[in-house]
This record gives sequence, structure tokens and C-alpha cells, in this order.
Amino acid sequence: MTNVPSATTWGSPSATKHALLLHGLTSSSHTWYRVGASLAAKGYFVTAPNMLGHGLRVSTDYRISSFAEDLRPYLEERKYSLIIGHSLGGLTTLALFAHLPPSHPTAIVLVDPPMHVSKEVIDAAEAVFVDSCINVKPAKVYGAENPLWAPEDSIYRELGTRLCSVDAIQGVFKHNIPWSFLDLLNAASKEWKVTILAADPAIYNVCPFEHIQPYPHVRTVTVTGAGHWIQYEFPEVIVEEAMKTVIELERAGC
Repeated sequence: MTNVPSATTWGSPSATKHALLLHGLTSSSHTWYRVGASLAAKGYFVTAPNMLGHGLRVSTDYRISSFAEDLRPYLEERKYSLIIGHSLGGLTTLALFAHLPPSHPTAIVLVDPPMHVSKEVIDAAEAVFVDSCINVKPAKVYGAENPLWAPEDSIYRELGTRLCSVDAIQGVFKHNIPWSFLDLLNAASKEWKVTILAADPAIYNVCPFEHIQPYPHVRTVTVTGAGHWIQYEFPEVIVEEAMKTVIELERAGC
């Protein structure tokens, strides 16, 4: 039996299509509840693991490569035709490229991934994330601050901060300096089709598309009206763009 980390799943384990969903920092597997359910309705067996340092999972190594290494048991257990990663989960998805079998093409969707960020921005982000786990906001506050979120979104956002280790947050920012992962896009080849969904830059601009322009094989989509938490605000867009990426992969004959 393969030893795999804790996870939330949707759909039938006997399904012939498999999707892997990777959450971001201070989040949890539950962040994908609407995306996971929608993909399951389309015939996928969907797995959303709790990442290192989240869901009470402890580690001392928070390099992006270590997040990917931790997920290798999932890749050994099943072959995934679709992988979606949000923020930190998107960067982890990129690091998984080296472990994906070329014989099984995969559609990749990266949701607002912070591909290249200055140290000043990283330092500010670390302070915000640490504070969110020390001074946990109740769900009703998240709901008031984010009118596009459903009540469940706010509950799962609060849960994510309660189950995330401050050591994990500090480790993520300490162990990944300089914060630049654009080179990982070079690993994408004909075996994969990659789509990046970015927040509306007027609201949140952690993934400016000028960083992605040198990689013409990557399809980019701006989600108008969305902040960083696109899976809460526009989960249907993530599913729609994921299906477009799957179709593009199939048409390419990969």
C-alpha cells in the first residue's frame, strides 16, 4: 500500500480520469470544494492533498522542491490527466514536472502563481501570512471583507489559517530565496499544456503577464473582477479553463 499524505477527495476512485488539486499557503484541501465537486461531476476522481505545514502536517524543509517530493506518492499511485495548483500550489505543480511521466500527457492550470517576487514584497507577504495565523480572523470577518465568497469559503479560509503552522510560513519564505520560479516553465514540453489564470491586476497583481511573455507555450488568462482567491470567487472559471486546457492537449495529440 502506498503511504500518501492526508487529502480530500471527490468522485469515484474507479473513474478513468484523475485530477490533482494543490492548495496555497495558509489554506487546506477544502479550498477546492467547489472545483473538486464540479470536476467529479465531469467524471474525474479528484484528490486534493494537504500540503506540508498545513492540516497539522509538520516538516523542517519547506523548499518548493520538497513540497513536490512530498507529493510523489500520489504520482506513484495514479496517473493524472489534470493538475491544478493555486499560488504556492501552482509553484509546487511546476516542480512536479520532473516527476510526471512523459508517456501520460497532463493538462496544467496554475491559479495566480507568484512566479517572481522581490525580497521587499516577500518580506511584507510573510508578515501578513504570519499575522493571519496568529490573529485568526473569524469566518464572518472574511465574509464581510470578501463579498464574492460563499459562507463555506469563509469557513474554509478560517480553517486553513488555524491548521497552518507559523513555522511553515516562515520556512516557505526563508527556504525559497531568491523567490523566482520562472525557469521552471522551461520544463513544460509537448507532453503538457499549461494555462495560467491570474487575478485582475487592478485588484491583485502577484502574477504580471510580462513575466510570462518569454514563454509563448504558456496560455494566459486574466480573470476579470477576481482577487487572489479565484477558487472562491470564480470556481466555474477555473473549471472552464481547465477543460479548455484538457481539450487543447487532446487536440495536440499528446
